[in-house]
Amino acid sequence: MDLYTTRCNINNGLSMRDLNLRVCFYARVSTDKDEQLHSLEHQTSFFEEYIKSNSNWTFIDSYIDQGISGTSIKNRDNFLRMINDAKNDNFDLILTKEISRFSRNTLDSIKYTTLLLSYGVGVYFLNDNINTILPDSELRLTIMSSIAQDEVRKLSERVSFGMKRSIEKGVVLGSSNIYGYIKDKGKLIIDENEKEIIKIIFDRYTKTNDGLNKISNYLYNLGYKNKTNKKISPTILTRIIKNPKYMGYYCGNKTRVVDYRTKEKRFLDNREWIMYRDYKNVPPIVSEEVWHLANEKLKRREESFKSKNIDKNIFKNRYTYSAKIYCKKHNLTYHRSASGKRINNPVWECQVYRKEGLKGCESPRIFEYEMDNLMINIFDLYYKEDIINEIINDYKMFSSKYNIANNNKLIIEKLNNKKKRLLELYLDDIISKNEYQNKNNMIIKEMSLYDYKNECSNNNKIDKKIILEIFNNDLYKKIIIELIDKIYVSKKNNIIYLEIHMNTGDRFYASSDKLGRRYHLIDNYTTSNGSI
Repeated sequence: MDLYTTRCNINNGLSMRDLNLRVCFYARVSTDKDEQLHSLEHQTSFFEEYIKSNSNWTFIDSYIDQGISGTSIKNRDNFLRMINDAKNDNFDLILTKEISRFSRNTLDSIKYTTLLLSYGVGVYFLNDNINTILPDSELRLTIMSSIAQDEVRKLSERVSFGMKRSIEKGVVLGSSNIYGYIKDKGKLIIDENEKEIIKIIFDRYTKTNDGLNKISNYLYNLGYKNKTNKKISPTILTRIIKNPKYMGYYCGNKTRVVDYRTKEKRFLDNREWIMYRDYKNVPPIVSEEVWHLANEKLKRREESFKSKNIDKNIFKNRYTYSAKIYCKKHNLTYHRSASGKRINNPVWECQVYRKEGLKGCESPRIFEYEMDNLMINIFDLYYKEDIINEIINDYKMFSSKYNIANNNKLIIEKLNNKKKRLLELYLDDIISKNEYQNKNNMIIKEMSLYDYKNECSNNNKIDKKIILEIFNNDLYKKIIIELIDKIYVSKKNNIIYLEIHMNTGDRFYASSDKLGRRYHLIDNYTTSNGSI
């Protein structure tokens, strides 16, 4: 639209409805409630009829945002799509009901109406009778936008006041999406189907050494999932453990809105919470004693976590057998020892043994490399063939979908360049002849592997040679971590017995020689406690 010509026509007595324009409309409701959606239907039908009833106008499109606040633009997808279409010259005029539907932020109202004018697009606010094409519109728009923004401020204050009164009356606030409970008229009712999840979480966390990741996996294996059919995340488990409602306590005033325009919230320190026992409105699922035990443990772990200036990811599956080897006698996890003379020959020991020696526990030490050899043997005998076949099938599918050959050629080219740079370093006496030969041989070996992969890709085939190259790396341990559930250790007549539970449901039994070394698989075994 030519703004200058349009303004001249209006100044000469023509109305907007007398002009030949391409017109669209924008509508928005801030919630998904029935009455709001009903209002949206009215807005939609009104605008379509209003535009189509004028023979001078051409209806182009409608842009509608549902259940979206007007205080910010960033989440209003259709609004942003409308701005982009205006930039592409798809229409000349936007109709909208009122300024508060367009934006409740004064700066946004001015910013986007000015931007639209730069694209040659005007906005007509029907209820406010403001047309941004007219020169005096900016002043009126600023005033009306400020009023709309102030209404948001007042509404935010009224909501905060209402929440404060509700807290004083003991009304349970927040959404009804809380594990173990159903919210009904400001009260919580125990959900019989979900309360078992809460009991298991607190029971596992207080009675075992399981961390939150392991409890998440444990729940998933039992069939307990989140609302999207996935694992209940450690973050959610932390919130559950910290929530005083599970021990029958009312808890409010946990957050405060920092800015009504951005809806930014700040989580308050628990010293500012309003909390008291209220079994009537918040029936307990676990005892206060259990809740406090769980939170003390959680606090200790969090403080220990914060006190160390290290990468926190290393605690997740830090070692191959972390939280997997158990003492049969004490049902406690083994800990790894790799300091001093053990630095190159790590062993795993029962926690009681570490503190009290043989007087406290006779369960033996487990040498890590002996356990590695046993697990690799189990993997080779029972799982390797199936996994290799799966990898081969996956590779065929992947190779047919993507051009693997070109990728391999690029890698070979990079390796050739590395060879050239390595030779230059040797000729310049930067590296020794021995160092050059070792590194050059490694590059040649890697190139031969990719040459073979390239040949396989060109023929759309792959065999076990490539897969075996993969298994020469640390992939063995990564797979073993996923396969093992628990390993129970016991001892009889100086022989170590292992009961190995796999996540596949399989169970294996092994025993050592009389020196507690070199494990071999057996069919079953018994101890003084009976058959295992």
